[in-house]
Amino acid sequence: MAPFDAPARGAESALIQPSLADPDTFKNAIARLAGGLAIVSGWAEGEPHGLLVSSITGLSVDPPRYLFCVRKEASSHGAFLRGDICGVTILSAEDEAEALNFIDPDLKAERFKRGRWSLKAPAPPLLIDALSSAACLVDARIDAGSHTILVVTAQSVSVGDGEPLISFNRGLRRLA
Repeated sequence: MAPFDAPARGAESALIQPSLADPDTFKNAIARLAGGLAIVSGWAEGEPHGLLVSSITGLSVDPPRYLFCVRKEASSHGAFLRGDICGVTILSAEDEAEALNFIDPDLKAERFKRGRWSLKAPAPPLLIDALSSAACLVDARIDAGSHTILVVTAQSVSVGDGEPLISFNRGLRRLA
């Protein structure tokens, strides 16, 4: 076994235990995983919908794919299960106000009201002048416990300038 494959000291006994990690402790652990933020968006019954995600990654370059997760309790979950297209907007540090709109459920009605959104259905809603934006087709939905994993393929992409907006320990951060 290579050194990087070796289990952590004491991990051997922990891995054979039949129980699962405490959910609250696990949430605290993954909250410490710093990552970029994106707004994923789409249409439902003629209205734009979306949510802020930190669980997003570039999955593949050829074909150009993203993978992101949607909590099943999220108000937009059903719309993402039904929709065939979505937008992926990677947020810059300058987009913090947009991120806050998608964090606070009381601001749901305000999410797409500002003039920075391109709302030209059937294309997905996309934030103009973001760090990057992509119009995507939904390829797969995978049930994963409390979340649904979506795999989407980018049909068009635009790239802007700036520094990313980061999520860390349940807060929004900028690069130092």
